[in-house]
Amino acid sequence: MKRALIALALSCSVLSAHAVEPLTVSRLATDKTTADAFKTMVGSQKLPEWVTQGGTTSPNQDVVIDGHKYVVLNSCKPHDCSAQSIAVLYSPESRSLAGVFSELDEQAVNQKLTWLNISDNLSIDGKTILFAALTGSLDNHPDSFNFK
Repeated sequence: MKRALIALALSCSVLSAHAVEPLTVSRLATDKTTADAFKTMVGSQKLPEWVTQGGTTSPNQDVVIDGHKYVVLNSCKPHDCSAQSIAVLYSPESRSLAGVFSELDEQAVNQKLTWLNISDNLSIDGKTILFAALTGSLDNHPDSFNFK
């Protein structure tokens, strides 16, 4: 009986661990605790549907800016990451969001960056981290982007 209860408890904990969805840009857009902050971040900008409906994601990174912890999230257009991508800074403490949306015009070789909800305290270091997330530099050098 004791073994059966232990097995049941373990299986429940495994199921609950799998029930938790990973934090993604689209989840920030749709989760009831962060949806309003996402709308504030986007403001009047028009973003493509894949941003809120689930783009291709990369692993999240944790960074520190001025003593505050942030999670950096990346997502890109499915099957065409080079054309459109987004990077978001999420503060679990304040539940605030800031980001950058990138569109690449491959014919003219131009990249258009649309900054989203960048406040004065994120204007330099926040933009640096967000651009590094878009380029892959944050993934390659994660310890280089903690600004205490």
